[in-house]
Amino acid sequence: SNDRFGSPGILASAFLLGLTDMDALTFSMARLGDVTLGAKALAVGVLANTLFKCVVVLVLGNRRVRVVAGGGLAALALATLVGLWFYR
Repeated sequence: SNDRFGSPGILASAFLLGLTDMDALTFSMARLGDVTLGAKALAVGVLANTLFKCVVVLVLGNRRVRVVAGGGLAALALATLVGLWFYR
């Protein structure tokens, strides 16, 4: 919770939850009550989810899938990182 671990705890849990379940993350951030922290946590979750999918594509995909999907996911991850960097 935000009271116990503060913003770093919220962001760390958003990263972990974003790996697998963006719906649950979205629901819990909507109930957070802090719009700014919730938006940042959602971006962190999107980044985690994108990185996870990129790893899956790179490990399991054939050459064409790795290039096309991996490139697109890497671009999305980079754009999310840039957004988080400027949002600080």
